[in-house]
Amino acid sequence: MKLLKSKPNYQNIILSAISGILLGFSFPPFELGILSAFAFIPLFFLLSNVEEYGRSLRYSYLSFFIFNIIAISWVGGFLQAKDPYLMVAGAALLIVHPLLLSIPIVAFTFIRRNLSFKVAIFTFPFIWVSFEYLHSISEFAFPWLTLGNALTYDLSLIQFVSLTGVYGLSFWLLWINVIVFVLIVKLMLKEWEPKSIKTFGCLGLIALLYLIPKISGSVIISKANENTQHTNLKIAVIQPNIDPWEKWNIVTQEEQLDLYLRMSDSVSKNTDLIIWAETAIPYYLLMPQYRTYFEKVKDRIDTLYVALFTGFPDIHIYQENEQPPRSAKKMMYSEERYDSYNSSLLLIPKSDRLQKYSKIRLVPFSERVPYADFLNFLDFLEWGVGIGGWGIGKDTTVFELPLENRSDVKFSNMICYESIYPTFVAGFVRKGAQFLTIITNDSWWGDTFGAYQHQRYAVLRAIENRRWIARCANGGISCFIDPYGRVYDETKMYTSAIIEHEIQARKELTVYTKYGDMLAEVCLLFGGFILMAGFGQKFYKFIRRKNYETN
Repeated sequence: MKLLKSKPNYQNIILSAISGILLGFSFPPFELGILSAFAFIPLFFLLSNVEEYGRSLRYSYLSFFIFNIIAISWVGGFLQAKDPYLMVAGAALLIVHPLLLSIPIVAFTFIRRNLSFKVAIFTFPFIWVSFEYLHSISEFAFPWLTLGNALTYDLSLIQFVSLTGVYGLSFWLLWINVIVFVLIVKLMLKEWEPKSIKTFGCLGLIALLYLIPKISGSVIISKANENTQHTNLKIAVIQPNIDPWEKWNIVTQEEQLDLYLRMSDSVSKNTDLIIWAETAIPYYLLMPQYRTYFEKVKDRIDTLYVALFTGFPDIHIYQENEQPPRSAKKMMYSEERYDSYNSSLLLIPKSDRLQKYSKIRLVPFSERVPYADFLNFLDFLEWGVGIGGWGIGKDTTVFELPLENRSDVKFSNMICYESIYPTFVAGFVRKGAQFLTIITNDSWWGDTFGAYQHQRYAVLRAIENRRWIARCANGGISCFIDPYGRVYDETKMYTSAIIEHEIQARKELTVYTKYGDMLAEVCLLFGGFILMAGFGQKFYKFIRRKNYETN
């Protein structure tokens, strides 16, 4: 199927670039998410002219390279140019990631060659969502550019993610792309008249696809405050704005702790929980040699009589009867092996109980070399700015926070990068978390798109699980997000701030929380079936050709 007749190279490059530009500008901080409902259409026209794997890969790579440059060029920290590792790693991601995003296009080309262009087009939403799902489940995962992440500013439109999760948004967007493309093709080829029933039917279908979630979402939001049968609690978030590049400087670490303590002194007396940011305490607080600092923190919260939740690095030193993993680090002046963890800690006033959680989903290479127990010889690739070489946490902790009325509420914590994993977050809620916290440090990359994208993605986690989220960032953006995605008390980047808000602890579970990524799994099964059908057809053609040559 060839829809275009002009010179393919010139035309295809333009179409490829248009798709990349539309995708790039559909993501935060641009409030243009609806562009992603049309971003694949130029690429579909391009692919109608291209049957070779090499050409389809080259053109799709160009699209996704432009997409990545617009949306995530911040990953290299090029504007600050403070860290060579960050710049090299960021450049590598910008080069490699578009190649990964091109995998569904190669699958599309395979289906087109062995079945038909029509089958490939109508299968594409299943193939793409299958890829997004698979792209989120390994230690190499980087699901930052999941297509559904583009729509976080249109709250009424995205309420249905409480049923489907973010992959439902991706699936919905892709179907709009497909249907609009089919309509344009039919009109171009004059197979449908502009005023025909089929044309109006197709337009009606597009309108319904948009209006049904839009109207139902508006109704859901309008009734958001009707259910008041929840436990209320007040949370204070401390945003100190400490320079992350100086944070691990041992000379200033005590000053940083004192800053957190002074800011905590200013919170309201009726506060139930104070939250500090990721690795707010930058040393092994629970080790004996840091006992003085631990007691300093504990005495202050006992005096304030308010619980404290903070990020800190934790450590486990392996004993003689334990077999350390190959990725374990070696002590500088002994043969002891240990693992350190990017962790969070809940301290209760007038209580010796320590509740902690260690980060499980780590940033590939920056925080840990993927599959480091097998690829430990690549540990030289870890970032050496205080956050490299973390161990993987072992348990999805649900914290128990006692309130003054003698009741307890339960919550769970995501540390930075973990908040972009929908299935992972839903797992905490299934275990009993009644609200969620996110602690992070997004200041490494300056006042660029990254911090805004990360904050907006938390909106999806709130709606998917219908849970309040308290987000604490070292240098911004801190905020509170309600179960319908509405953001409160949002701070500015690179400011010092204390924000307080009353939230609700909720117990009911959404369809998505209960059943997870069923839609993505169905897409995976169906997409796999179509690919197998393509292989079957390819094999059938091969056998027929062999028989023909033999005869």
